[in-house]
Amino acid sequence: MYTGRNLDELSMVPLSGWDLEELSYHHYMMAQMSPLMNQQGVSLHQDLIHEIEGRKHQYQHHPSDLS
Repeated sequence: MYTGRNLDELSMVPLSGWDLEELSYHHYMMAQMSPLMNQQGVSLHQDLIHEIEGRKHQYQHHPSDLS
């Protein structure tokens, strides 16, 4: 069960300040609610996705980086 910060607590924190668990949880919840979200919710969800993808690229190791 998720016990991290809720969206009210995170609303004033830039996405770069969210931990991966928070990003993943709120992405999942927004994906479930997507048919009901307004444009502001859709925009936040897209921003979450971009932040998660950016972190994936940041933490990926390429074989040439391992030397």
